[in-house]
Amino acid sequence: MKLKYPPCGALCEICRDFKRKKCAGCIKTKGRPWFLKRFTKFEVCPIYACAINKKVSKCIDCDEFPCGKFLDWYNPKIGFFRSSLARVGSLFLRKKLGTKKWREILVKYEEGVR
Repeated sequence: MKLKYPPCGALCEICRDFKRKKCAGCIKTKGRPWFLKRFTKFEVCPIYACAINKKVSKCIDCDEFPCGKFLDWYNPKIGFFRSSLARVGSLFLRKKLGTKKWREILVKYEEGVR
């Protein structure tokens, strides 16, 4: 399966590190964004690897979503990120509105925030 966007609900093109060319993004690196080795014990993002193994383009398409792996990865006490809520919301938007509209909304939101 070839992914166009990260399965977790992220949009690399609006990420500060992606814009600064510090990170090539999850898709181009095949689940190995720059921060993974620095801040975690993983070689490949477990969310990316899971989506590839289950052949889903986004986590929300998986029958097990939201699974423990997803929730733990975004649990600030266990995983790297602060909260799963933003990613869950992003995935619901993508499923409901379609990828094109989802991307437009995230880009527009990010431009308004900065």
